[in-house]
Amino acid sequence: MDDSKPGFQNQKRCVICGSRFAERKCYFCESRVCTSCIVPADVSGSTTKCLTCGRKNVNRLTFAQLIKRNYYLFGIIIAFWLFTVFPIPFLNLAGINIDPSAFQPVLIATAAMTIPFVFLFIAWQKKAPRGSQ
Repeated sequence: MDDSKPGFQNQKRCVICGSRFAERKCYFCESRVCTSCIVPADVSGSTTKCLTCGRKNVNRLTFAQLIKRNYYLFGIIIAFWLFTVFPIPFLNLAGINIDPSAFQPVLIATAAMTIPFVFLFIAWQKKAPRGSQ
């Protein structure tokens, strides 16, 4: 009779100490770590930071990490932007003929709405958001 537990064998190992109970992921390097290899919350704030990143004083994401983690969000924004800025080919494909000057308010609103997103991405790059685990 086999008493092995399938969930136990699927556990990830801690990158730092090698323990089998790596329940958390470091926000900065995305390494799997156990609860004993995490910088205490009173030191790191509400983000999960491994001891390696704590020793290196890593407090922000690089631009490449920011792009890599948010590629799906960038894809959605670019798709909406393409449809908003260049809607006439899409509407012509659907068989709808509309005067191009009708889209001027939409284009102005799109340009104005990209400004807050740019500031959000800059702020997220400088410091980790609260509550990320």
